[in-house]
Amino acid sequence: MGNKPAKPKGRYLSELLRQFPNMNFDELFNVYEDFQAQSRGRGRLSKSDFIKVYRRAFRGNRGATTLAENIFQSFDTDNSGYVDFVEFLVGLSLTEASLGGSDRETQFKKLKWAFNVYDKDRSGTIDKQEMRSIVRAVSELAPDDSFLGNGSADDFADRLFNHVDANGDGDITFEEFRRGAEINETLIDLLLPAPASILDQQTIYC
Repeated sequence: MGNKPAKPKGRYLSELLRQFPNMNFDELFNVYEDFQAQSRGRGRLSKSDFIKVYRRAFRGNRGATTLAENIFQSFDTDNSGYVDFVEFLVGLSLTEASLGGSDRETQFKKLKWAFNVYDKDRSGTIDKQEMRSIVRAVSELAPDDSFLGNGSADDFADRLFNHVDANGDGDITFEEFRRGAEINETLIDLLLPAPASILDQQTIYC
């Protein structure tokens, strides 16, 4: 059996509830318990832990590794090599936010998060290979890949890339990404399922 998850209490819990007003106590506590179980009570997830959660949830599908690596780096905002509980909650709140129903600040943060998922090398732009990598991973994980149409994952990625790369220079800047995502939410939808559903499905034991 794994370590029994510690309970968040006192000032820590109060501060979390203030930081994430869209969550009630039960929701916050359930996510906390899941997170603690996944991290074996350490309170933070390494990249290998994060990937392991995805691979187990998707039964070892190789697409899970690619998606998990990209999502992990977007959650690890301080570049520490770990995702702590607050970083996880921040990322979780963004993956669950609707572009249409969110305030401008939340919309911007969600778009920035999504952009960082695609931008694996953190160059500040997305190239065609990075776009292809995400679409391939998602097509392997999705139970229904009809979104690809009659073409391959690379064909779909190239069409999406060319649509968003407004100036045709072979790189997508954040501004191009923002404009493209506001018109075509496929850019965001491809990155789901979000880690919330993954945590609900799996528990890692020592």
